Amino acid sequence: MHIHANLPDMNPVNPYAAAAEKAIAKQRAAIGRKKLAKRALGIEGAPSPVEAFMIGTWMASRPDECEK
Repeated sequence: MHIHANLPDMNPVNPYAAAAEKAIAKQRAAIGRKKLAKRALGIEGAPSPVEAFMIGTWMASRPDECEK
């Protein structure tokens, strides 16, 4: 029986690359939120950016109903 040796991984994991990807994703999300906030300013009944932030923070701090 012939056993093949394990080949070294040609794409080693780079922890800095993962952190950079997360930072880019956060930056893109922030840009998207800013664009949405600008467009929502013209809509009647839409909360102000401060109100939307407060509501989002409050909703994120609530425990998930499914975890009980």
